[in-house]
This record gives sequence, structure tokens and C-alpha cells, in this order.
Amino acid sequence: MCPLCNIKENIIFEDEFLKIVLVKEIDGYVRIIPHKHIKELSELSDKELISLTLLIKKIEKIMLNTLNPDKINVASLGNMVPHLHIHIIPRFKNDPWWPGATFCKEATFNHLPETKLKEFISQIKSLNAK
Repeated sequence: MCPLCNIKENIIFEDEFLKIVLVKEIDGYVRIIPHKHIKELSELSDKELISLTLLIKKIEKIMLNTLNPDKINVASLGNMVPHLHIHIIPRFKNDPWWPGATFCKEATFNHLPETKLKEFISQIKSLNAK
């Protein structure tokens, strides 16, 4: 059973194509998970791929404007869970992984003021209206 097909927690946005899930271990970290159980970007239709790419861009802009990270990492790995999903991770020079990848060592990084995080989540939730 695929763990990404069955996620029901921390969903901050969902439509007929995908859901956006907040990852609690790092403030502002989200995963975009298409509802289709597919492994690779190439399995998306052109329309779906364009939609996904534009969504990543919107999330990056929201992240930059609300969280003010030093960098944003966007990744699609799927080695452990073969269901296409996109990681969008705000990076800060004072996070425990900088400058390496967040997947290198286990840690948490919750440092943002609650108001900033709430504004970020609110803007992601309102993506339907845009």
C-alpha cells in the first residue's frame, strides 16, 4: 500500500489533480502529491506537467514573500516511495543541514514565528481563488 496515496493529515490544499501537504519537521516545507499513482514526471500529461510547474512557481513566490528563506530547494526523489511527489523546502543559512541537503541527517528545524507560518499556510490554502 502506498503511503502517499493514503495521506489524510496536514493537507493544506487539495484539488482534483493533487494535494499539498505540510511537512512538520521543517517550517514551511511542503510536498506536492498528485492523486494519480505514478512514478515519474514523464507520466503526466503535458497539461498536468504545465499545471504542476506553475504551481511550484506560485508556491516558491509565496514562500519567498512570507518566509524569506535564503534559498528554496525543489526536488523529486521518490527512491523510497515510488509515487511522484515534489518537495519544496525553504532553506536558511542557520538550519542544521546548510549547505547540504535536508535528507542527509535527521533533524528538525522549527524556527519561524507562528504568524509567518500561518500566513504562508493561508496563502497556500487560497490557491484555488487565484
